[in-house]
Amino acid sequence: MKQLFTILTSLLLNICGFSQTNHFSCTAGEMSQKQYDKNPQLLVAKAQLDSFTNVFVQQRRARSQRSGATYVIPVVFHILHAGGTENISDSLVYVEMQHWNEYMSMTNPELSTTVPSFVNIVGNPQIEFRLAQIDPMGNCTNGIEHIYTQSTNYGDDNTKLDPWPREKYLNVWLVKGIQKDTSNYGILAYAYYPTSVSTYVNDNIIDGIIAKSFVVGSNNAFSRPTLGHECGHWMNLEHTWGNTNSPDVACGDDGVNDTPVTKGDQNTDPITEARCSPGIIENVQNIMNYAEHHFMFTQEQVDRMQAALNFPISGRDSIWSQNNLIATGTDQPLIYPNPNSCAAPIAEFGVNNRYVCIGQNVRFTDVSYNAVYQNRQWTFPADANILSSNDPAPLIYFSNPGWKEVTLQVSNANGNSQKVKTMVYVSDGSSITAPYLETFEDSNEVNANWKVLNYDNNNTYFQWFNSGHYSNGSYKMNMYNAYYDGDKDELVSPVLDLTNLPVSQYTLSFDYSFATWDAAHVADSIASLAVLASNDCGNTWRQIYFNAGGYNLYNAGAVTAGPYMPGEQDEYWKKVSVNIPSYLISANMNFKFQLLSAKAANHFYIDNINIGQAATGASDLNISVIDAVNIIPNPASGLTEIIIDVSALSNVSAVLYDMTGREISTIYQGQMDAGGKKIVFDADKISSGVYLIEVSDGKTYVQKRFVKL
Repeated sequence: MKQLFTILTSLLLNICGFSQTNHFSCTAGEMSQKQYDKNPQLLVAKAQLDSFTNVFVQQRRARSQRSGATYVIPVVFHILHAGGTENISDSLVYVEMQHWNEYMSMTNPELSTTVPSFVNIVGNPQIEFRLAQIDPMGNCTNGIEHIYTQSTNYGDDNTKLDPWPREKYLNVWLVKGIQKDTSNYGILAYAYYPTSVSTYVNDNIIDGIIAKSFVVGSNNAFSRPTLGHECGHWMNLEHTWGNTNSPDVACGDDGVNDTPVTKGDQNTDPITEARCSPGIIENVQNIMNYAEHHFMFTQEQVDRMQAALNFPISGRDSIWSQNNLIATGTDQPLIYPNPNSCAAPIAEFGVNNRYVCIGQNVRFTDVSYNAVYQNRQWTFPADANILSSNDPAPLIYFSNPGWKEVTLQVSNANGNSQKVKTMVYVSDGSSITAPYLETFEDSNEVNANWKVLNYDNNNTYFQWFNSGHYSNGSYKMNMYNAYYDGDKDELVSPVLDLTNLPVSQYTLSFDYSFATWDAAHVADSIASLAVLASNDCGNTWRQIYFNAGGYNLYNAGAVTAGPYMPGEQDEYWKKVSVNIPSYLISANMNFKFQLLSAKAANHFYIDNINIGQAATGASDLNISVIDAVNIIPNPASGLTEIIIDVSALSNVSAVLYDMTGREISTIYQGQMDAGGKKIVFDADKISSGVYLIEVSDGKTYVQKRFVKL
């Protein structure tokens, strides 16, 4: 009970038939500590709620009976999806609402199996969750948004899209993956305690529940209580063993008097165990445990939850007010789907392929939402095999090259909606003979040959920029403008004929420059870079290079003063060289550069894409073994680390220069094994100013600028 934020991580095993050997993890301690470090005032809020809760619980305990009106809480589901199975149906949400409310009204069927020791203290939360019927703008809604976005794969606080005001709605985000994990185990869901998010405002809302979509509507005994568990955290309940992230390790307390001290359980059900206090049976079946069958609250857990709902923090005391219920359309009991809904549908669609050739099939899929609708109408360009359709997922091909604009219109008795998107590029398949060098100097030529795929059709995408690495052009991905993690953007090359290249030139190289604006989030950044190749006009892609991010990707360090723009000099750029597998070599090759965005990143630039070692000077043919050079801290003072990553065993030197080019000293000279090496030097031995570290393998070099305070 010492920690304000918690993650349900184990809504435990045996989900969907998983074996008992699968375990789940929880990063509650780490995540909450980040909140405390960033906002120390949260500890004041915690102390205030703890004091109020103690008085509230004592007053409840003094009464012989617990009774009162039901707390009604408006809910909105934001289903983040990329057109896959994570885009669950509204009907599953309706099933979930039934399950959720059963746990909150002591009517869930599992209660009949409660261990006798706890039958008399089972608590009734007296809470009812209702799907919002009016959105924040006053429009009719069914309380379920389906948001088409690639960020569904990366679920974290920076992918909680379109939050509604948390003092009016409980936000629930459903995603395919949480913290990059898209499996049916790992972290299944998490929610914050009310005090841990008390400083956030409506334009930066992380308060609510985020969960993997497959748990919603489940009848599995293990995953069925997921949202019940999470809303317990949302109303200030801890795990039964306390605030560690590891059940079944040490005996602990959750600060609730009628839940015995326990170690907690990881998916097993020894329902009459007494491991911590001899003769005292532990509450294995408690919904805040991680047991396979966890389904009940105790009476004093209910008191603690209701205390949170009566305290003016994070909107908990206003969300169930009568005025808010009227404003959100939840003041009357609801059945689902609501036969009296005034909601009109909102049109939306996706495709299974963004880059195809003439005659190649593309599957368009209707993913419209907000209401049941009776009418659907697709409109396709004149060169499509079908000009119009009412099919939910028509299969379309095109006979002419170019971008294709498609329209979807849906309607019901309450209104209609239209979506127009240009999502698919059709290539004529004509090729350019390699070797091929792209320096992005001619913007017209570049825009004609290179195609930008903006998967979320949003404000971040690849675009031509008028400066590069010793050149007058490059391509920029404006990641400084990213609003969330996991947005996917791609830059696709023209079709290339590689069949005349000698085997020794089966290579692709490029220069890039990338900075972050948040130096505290480099190592754990979600931003990543991949290069993929296709020899069947984008029908299948093979990954030939991947940089998972962190220090290896941010070669330009932290630029926090505003949007990042690199200089032309070598020190701002990193060269990457990739071998092209021989089995991919063909007369119709495409390459694409794929970036996943991080909210905390700055702009990314790419230049000098060289396929087949087109001649640009002898140095271009030297493949560097130096993958990355980072200086920590930067600005530097005292003992400073130079972290050098090399891809192969090599002799490496690190030399310090001032900005006039004068050599100050050799910091390192010697052999390095493949991998990373940390070199420490005392920056206080040099005067304040700007310096360069030049790291060389004898053939190529990487320069890194730093500031000595």
